[in-house]
Amino acid sequence: MKTLLLGSEGLLGSDLEKIFSSDYNVTSFVRKNLDITDEKEVLQKIEEIKPRIIINAAGYTAVDNAENEKDLAMAVNGHAVGYLAKAAREVNALLVHYSTDYVFSGDKEEGYLEDDAPAEVPSTVYGQSKLLGEQELQKNIDKYYLIRTSWVFGSGGKDFIDTMIRLASERDELKVVNDQHGKPTYAPDLAKATQNLIESDSPFGIYHLTNEDDITWYEYAKKIVGKYGSIKGWGKKEFPHIIPVTSGEFPTPAKRPNWSILLNTKFSHLRPWSEALDEYLNLL
Repeated sequence: MKTLLLGSEGLLGSDLEKIFSSDYNVTSFVRKNLDITDEKEVLQKIEEIKPRIIINAAGYTAVDNAENEKDLAMAVNGHAVGYLAKAAREVNALLVHYSTDYVFSGDKEEGYLEDDAPAEVPSTVYGQSKLLGEQELQKNIDKYYLIRTSWVFGSGGKDFIDTMIRLASERDELKVVNDQHGKPTYAPDLAKATQNLIESDSPFGIYHLTNEDDITWYEYAKKIVGKYGSIKGWGKKEFPHIIPVTSGEFPTPAKRPNWSILLNTKFSHLRPWSEALDEYLNLL
C-alpha cells in the first residue's frame, strides 16, 4: 500500500521507516523533500504521490526553545497539520498524526483518558502548538488516527537516556526531578503499534499509545544508570549519586506537567517500559 512517511530521520520516524518498509510501498520525506509549513507545496506533493496512508512523524520537539520560537512551533506542529489533513482528504488518504501528553493541564494524578478534554491553554508553547495540531486535524479530516504518546526514547535521536548515560560518566552526583510523572515509550514499540493500529481497522479517532507503567524522571534515571552500569560492569564506586529534587529546584524555560500519565483504554497495551529499556540498553 502506497504510504508517505514524513519526518523519517527523526527519533520515531526512523523506526517507522524500518517497520513499514518491509510490507508497504513507502516514500520517506524529510524537510528538504517537503516543507510541511508550505500549504501549496503540501497539496502539490500529496496530489502527485497519491498515497493511501500518510504518517506524520515530523514536528518541532524542542520544548524549551519553543518558548522563544512560538511562531515556528505553531507553524510546524499546528498549522502544518491542517495543511496535511486537507491534502489527505483530497486524495482520500488515512492520516496518522502524533501528539503529546503536554496538551493536558498536568494535574490529574490518576492519568488521562483518550476522551479527556485537553487544557484550554496548555502551560507550554510546545503543548499549545500540539493542541493546535490536534484541532486542525479534527477540523479538516475524518479519516485519521491521532496518537498521543510520551517520553519517547530510541536510537533515532537524542533523548533522556542519552543525557543520563553521558552525565553519569562525567559526574559523581546527578539531580533529577521527582515530581513529574509519566510513561516512557520505546520508539520501535510505538512504530509497531502504529502498524498494528492501521491494520486492525480500529475506529478512527484518538489513541493513547505508550509503554506501560508510570514513573518519575528520578526513578527513571535510577533505572537507566543502574541497568547501564550493570551491563558495562561499572563498580559500585563508579555509580553517580542520583538525588531527587522538585521541579522548583530545577527550573526550565517550559514548565513541565507534574502528572502526564496517558491511559490506554482503546487498544492493545504495549509491554512495560522496563522490558523495552533492557532491550534498548543492551543494544547500545
